[in-house]
Amino acid sequence: MILNKIIIHELKKESESKKVDLILSEELIPISDESTALVTALSDSFRSDRILYAIFDDSEGKYFPEKFTDYRTSTRTMHDFISFTRQVIGNLVELIKPVFFATGGYFVFTEYTDNGYNFFGVFLIRDVEGKILKKTTNSYSIQTIEYVDTKNLAMACRINENRIENKEINYLSFTQLRQKEVSEYFKSWISIQQLESSIDYTKSLYKIITQIEPPINPNTNTAFDIEEFRNLVYSFASSSSNDTINVRELSKHFYQNENTITNYAEQENISIDTEFRFNKIQLKKFIKLEVNRDGINLKFSRGVLNEKVRLSNDNPNLVIIESENFAKALRNEITNT
Repeated sequence: MILNKIIIHELKKESESKKVDLILSEELIPISDESTALVTALSDSFRSDRILYAIFDDSEGKYFPEKFTDYRTSTRTMHDFISFTRQVIGNLVELIKPVFFATGGYFVFTEYTDNGYNFFGVFLIRDVEGKILKKTTNSYSIQTIEYVDTKNLAMACRINENRIENKEINYLSFTQLRQKEVSEYFKSWISIQQLESSIDYTKSLYKIITQIEPPINPNTNTAFDIEEFRNLVYSFASSSSNDTINVRELSKHFYQNENTITNYAEQENISIDTEFRFNKIQLKKFIKLEVNRDGINLKFSRGVLNEKVRLSNDNPNLVIIESENFAKALRNEITNT
């Protein structure tokens, strides 16, 4: 991870109060082992939380997206960076005042490069015991990162600038929190449109499971066959009582590492929520194939592919179904109609 810029502003607000105090920094925190370690720890914590992918709401009057666009098209000097962060944190003050249970914290704005991607990160951390940060005359000093973990990271947003430049969707990623009201003000401040649906995420999971190296079968000490792996993933998902898939639990179940699947998705630039409600029709594609063309609807289990249903090697237009029971049933259907 390469750290380029970092600044911290403090927003003070108590729960059940509308009073907000803003303590602005006037200069960047120097890039050092401590500041690099802080951003690395925050970024690593970010990966451990539930993630939601989105894009900016580009409708008129959205403050954060407009100011971020202005910043991206500027020379991006130290002064530009400081000015942008002070402007947007100032805009947050009016948004957070009416949120009854919202509390403040330290807003860490940072530019860094990780895994080949350029990120602009906004992390809200709460250093309630004062062990991480110490106020200086114009900024903050980082005392230790020993206490930086998911308890300190209240919420976060990463902007993938490579995706913006390539005109790709889902260039924003957020931590998704249990306190819905609090996380909503954060997302409203950034101004987002959530794009990914259950269909999209289920398709993404299928793509990942099809491409990733299958896990080891503990009974044979060899990798699962891809068809068997798909069936097992389908069974795992179907066992959910609320039709949701937790990708980290899925990864831990099969790979004994909760980050294997999400790390692969990030490496391959595949956007997927870490927990989502699956689409039942798309999920069935893990175990079934269905084709509807020329008035013929063919649906069958993936397990019989290349056994009872196969494509001809000699004629590209020929599909061969070799099943005694299917042939009998088809003959009976024809005879009885």
